[in-house]
Amino acid sequence: MESVERFFRQAWLSFNALFGWVQPKIYFFVKVVNPILQLVFFCLLAKYVYHTNNLTTWVIGNSFLLCIYNCIFGIGGDLRVERYYGTLKMVMASPANKFITFFQRGSVHIIDAASTVIIGFVAGIVFFNVSFKGVNLLVLLLITLVAMFAATGLGLLLGSFGLITSDMNLLMNTVAMVLLALCGANFPIEKFPYAVQQISYCLPLTRSIKAANLIMKGRGISAVNSLIIGEFIIGIVYIVIGYLLLIAMENMARRKATLDIY
Repeated sequence: MESVERFFRQAWLSFNALFGWVQPKIYFFVKVVNPILQLVFFCLLAKYVYHTNNLTTWVIGNSFLLCIYNCIFGIGGDLRVERYYGTLKMVMASPANKFITFFQRGSVHIIDAASTVIIGFVAGIVFFNVSFKGVNLLVLLLITLVAMFAATGLGLLLGSFGLITSDMNLLMNTVAMVLLALCGANFPIEKFPYAVQQISYCLPLTRSIKAANLIMKGRGISAVNSLIIGEFIIGIVYIVIGYLLLIAMENMARRKATLDIY
């Protein structure tokens, strides 16, 4: 229990150290107002393109996409922020378990990102009359947490590149746009060419969005078991690949002396 407590305490300290400067009003505009406006934009676009007032599918999909503020831009830029404050070399030189340190950086973001998704659901109720009546909310919450875990894995993988480059914005924005287009939130995956469909199912959120839409249609957990398990496995794969990349890029950064290049 002491180890578990220490893990979460250090995870919170890491999150607070890198994002504690955010003032409440900035947090409100970045994590509440901006996501709601993004959700409203894409749902209104879908309404006029598809000539429908039933926007549940787009509300659910775009609510899940709101996690990119945490899981892509938040986690992906962690090492860049460490370099900016001059603490990156100390993190790399620390004798602490690198994998634990690596995963700790994403754990708080899972909860924070899930809260943003819930804000998206609430916005869907307020603006587009989405009904959650008869929906198994516990299963929907489980799907949301698993989706945030998988998206966090992708963010950790992207963050590894921060060891060899200080220009992470292009990479993070590109990945965010790929998720926006290919994870099934705004465009039916079945409409894509076969090769693009395979790429879609290699991304986080794709299975979770599909599972959440099935739950919204009244289906039970038995109908989404395979999707939830698949999403969880995707998250583990991204975390493992990200950790291996972290080790490889740490060695590369040491050889090329890029740890302190801004």
